[in-house]
Amino acid sequence: MSRRMRLKDYVLGPGLAMVLVLAAILGIGVTQVAAFPGETAQEMIERHGPPALPASLQSPSVVALQTGKPISVLVVWFQTKYRPLALPMEMEGRVVASFRFDGPAVLRKIERGESAGTWSDLRSDFENLFTSLSDTQFQKFLKLMKKNWSITKKTPHANPPYTLYEAISRDGKLKAEFSYRTPGVPSPSAKDPYYGGKFPDGNVWIRVQKSG
Repeated sequence: MSRRMRLKDYVLGPGLAMVLVLAAILGIGVTQVAAFPGETAQEMIERHGPPALPASLQSPSVVALQTGKPISVLVVWFQTKYRPLALPMEMEGRVVASFRFDGPAVLRKIERGESAGTWSDLRSDFENLFTSLSDTQFQKFLKLMKKNWSITKKTPHANPPYTLYEAISRDGKLKAEFSYRTPGVPSPSAKDPYYGGKFPDGNVWIRVQKSG
């Protein structure tokens, strides 16, 4: 399975389903991780240890880099202790982060004969946390985030019942989406390999990325 994929393939394509199927059969390890947009993968690995996926990094080809098209890599941690949105509230769940190769920087390294296409050349685009929270815990999460975040949209859904939120950091640099459904209620996307059937992690999904 190729570990290189375009960002659009991560969001919509079948390649992600392959990653998730592989994730389901791998072992589970516990680490602490905070994949915040803009960080390099190497910075995270130095602090938190190697991810569950990918086991090793496949460097992109010069031809692929020269096209100028984004080359993204999914990085997955299982049963991770994690603080979403940099809040003082630790959660445990699964983190899926998307990193992108800095194409021009990698090409310059290659021209200089330096080691290129490494974890240091990957920067986080966005991250997702899949976890389980009680209603009380979720209300605590909402209260804590009000200090540095503003909820811009709240959309309730009836069948099945869940609520989708959109938020932006008060400095305007980051945006987030998150959803909550009552514990025990089936996933609203049970047939979707990204949000549901292939990735049935809890009742809360939190995603953060750069705004704009």
